[in-house]
Amino acid sequence: MKFLICVAFVVSGLVTCFGQATGNLGTPLSIPFDLVSNQVLIKVGVNGTPPQWFVLDSGAGGCVLDSALAGRLGLKPEGEKQGTGAGKGTVKISFLKGITYNLPGLDVPTDESYVIDLSGQPAIMGRDIGGILGYSFFARYVVDVDFDARVLTIYGPEQYRALGESIPFRLVKHTPRIQVKVAVADHAPADVEVMVDTGSQDAVDVDALGQSRERLEIIGGVGLGEEFRTTMGRADSVQIGSFVLAHPFGATGGVSLIGNEIWRRFHLAFDYAHERIFLSPGQHFSDAFRFDASGLDLRWDSAFVGLEVHDVGKDSPAWIAGIRSKDTVVAINGQPTSAFTLEQVSQLLTEAGREIWLTLKRGGTNQVVKLSLRKRL
Repeated sequence: MKFLICVAFVVSGLVTCFGQATGNLGTPLSIPFDLVSNQVLIKVGVNGTPPQWFVLDSGAGGCVLDSALAGRLGLKPEGEKQGTGAGKGTVKISFLKGITYNLPGLDVPTDESYVIDLSGQPAIMGRDIGGILGYSFFARYVVDVDFDARVLTIYGPEQYRALGESIPFRLVKHTPRIQVKVAVADHAPADVEVMVDTGSQDAVDVDALGQSRERLEIIGGVGLGEEFRTTMGRADSVQIGSFVLAHPFGATGGVSLIGNEIWRRFHLAFDYAHERIFLSPGQHFSDAFRFDASGLDLRWDSAFVGLEVHDVGKDSPAWIAGIRSKDTVVAINGQPTSAFTLEQVSQLLTEAGREIWLTLKRGGTNQVVKLSLRKRL
């Protein structure tokens, strides 16, 4: 299964204002989070209503509320503008004034929030997504993400005791950009500016990967905006500050970024007030970067029972096995698909050289196919 860019977006020419947090930050506040397919998910209420899952997204130019959730809450957005998402084209955005986001132990009022249709997220994430915590959340605090403990800790700007290596960033359309060195196909490392994007599940996305010795065609821009064909490749190395990561993979043709397939290997803290992040290696820092070995792009059906085949890479193992778009995977090695999370299925499909038996529903009949996973990217 390919790696997705779910919800990163920026809105050109807009300034997002934010109010004072009403929660007491006399001491730091720690909040457990779920890590689902490399997405940091936090339970957040809206104006005192029951909490919904929100994505923590440093690649988002503001806080976002799902349009359907806004409707259910009786909130009436104003105005309309076009923004850009992970895909091609534009995304329709409207606005809400005076929304308060209720985190466990902290209320965060905002002067303005974006309203966007996030209805495509359940098929990708396996959960309903109520919104996104973006710039107007990050800008108020130091936001410390402990991926190993799966705990988010929020500090006042002057409370944080700096831990790890400091990496400066500059804000571009309210998203942090850092300088990294990327080496591809034995070329000398090149300096590249990339977005620090916790809303992306990818490792590193830069156009230089089009020169990789190992390449695959995949669908890019999944999440917001229009999908497009792009190329996935593997870098020789990526260097962030003094840290060097060997053989990460990513895609070309979109925004240059580093996503959570790399950030989850660190303890990561954002200090917007001083325009810097802090990095220290986590317990997964030296993990090998695993790749999709199947050529399948899978999405949950509306009942979260079967995985619909959204796309099959040309000449990939899945294509050779006879799997086609619109098939539905209803069992994996004899176990109903509903028994797995999408993340577990994704991990199975990165076991290079493994054989997996998939039960497919095609039309009104089921058939079992053997999928022999590729050994190299």
